[in-house]
Amino acid sequence: MKNKLKIASLFSGCGGLDLGFLGGFNYRQRSFKRLPTEVVFSNDIDSAAVNAYNANKDFFAHNAVQGDIRSIATSDIPNHDILIAGFPCQPFSNAGLRRGISDSRGNLFEECERIIAQKIKFGYAPKAFVFENVKGILSSKMENGVTIPEEIKTRMEALGYTTDYHLIKACDYAAPTDRQRVLFVGIHRAKQKFDFSMLDNTVKKYNLPSAKQNPFDLLLGSILQDIPKDSDGYSAYWAYSPSGQFMVDNIGPCIAGKKYLKYFVNNNSIDKLPKQIFEGRSWKDMNPSLYSPRFRKIYEDPKRYHSPKFYRRFGLGEIVGTMTASAQPENCGITHPFENRRFTIREVARIQSFPDEFKIPYTTIADAYKVLGNAVPPIMSWVIAESLIEYLGA
Repeated sequence: MKNKLKIASLFSGCGGLDLGFLGGFNYRQRSFKRLPTEVVFSNDIDSAAVNAYNANKDFFAHNAVQGDIRSIATSDIPNHDILIAGFPCQPFSNAGLRRGISDSRGNLFEECERIIAQKIKFGYAPKAFVFENVKGILSSKMENGVTIPEEIKTRMEALGYTTDYHLIKACDYAAPTDRQRVLFVGIHRAKQKFDFSMLDNTVKKYNLPSAKQNPFDLLLGSILQDIPKDSDGYSAYWAYSPSGQFMVDNIGPCIAGKKYLKYFVNNNSIDKLPKQIFEGRSWKDMNPSLYSPRFRKIYEDPKRYHSPKFYRRFGLGEIVGTMTASAQPENCGITHPFENRRFTIREVARIQSFPDEFKIPYTTIADAYKVLGNAVPPIMSWVIAESLIEYLGA
């Protein structure tokens, strides 16, 4: 196409969603083609995220704007064809307090509504929008009892956007993490809703790995291969607290340790992997006599506490779960399969499907994990963008 689709990005973080909508990057041995798009505006309130975004000039030709979107006038945002936004998920997250709409961040989707409504008022309606959020938003409600997804759908349809939402998993769309997200897509004045099966078609068209079909390249043992030693954050990791380290040390490494990485070299068949490679570990694998009083209480009444898997260690033959912004071992599988530490910054970036050339600058190491944990996996974003562009006929 002669004219590129213009993208405006809100709550951009370090740029995972933006990078996917641009394309033009490599992840391991695969290339994700440059898409007919340009990002004309990006914004986030978090300085660590914006610093990371703006450090990646090889991927982004513009600077993200730091600031509260509520203080940014619509007239300061260039006209655009697609609005993308991963508005704050903490109010709806199962890993958080689930305060929902009562959290001041829980109504920030209204800023997306404000900007689109005012663009329409000024005579320029974006062709489409894409919003992304956590699974927990599905059960979060407005004060009148309506679920937030239905409220968003109703409001955006009132603006003329045929809107639908769908729960997706990143690993179904070529990203090596079992990260569940709710995707909202709205098309201006469309007769039909966006067809989410187009995401699966894109995966098949480009022969991408998927948990549904060919998951080998998504397994932890695959993505830990050949990480360049000069990549940003290659050896840097956030040390555990003494109590956290005690737990990790006593849970012990997965049965399939370092020597099992050889099974992922010059191999693409799950059938050739030994069964031990699929076995992970968690707090339940440590000696119960070492539990703290809190963990003993949970251990003795697992049904009451829904049998949680604290301190999860994914095995080399598994697809890693969601990396959370807090990167706490109690809440996510942040622990390396056979080394008693968190994944390094670069390993987390790999899990989140960022290219090895993507820089992760930070002031505190906790910021690096937060920025990556909050990010949308770029590969999943690319599949979404490629599918949407095809749907729009652009």
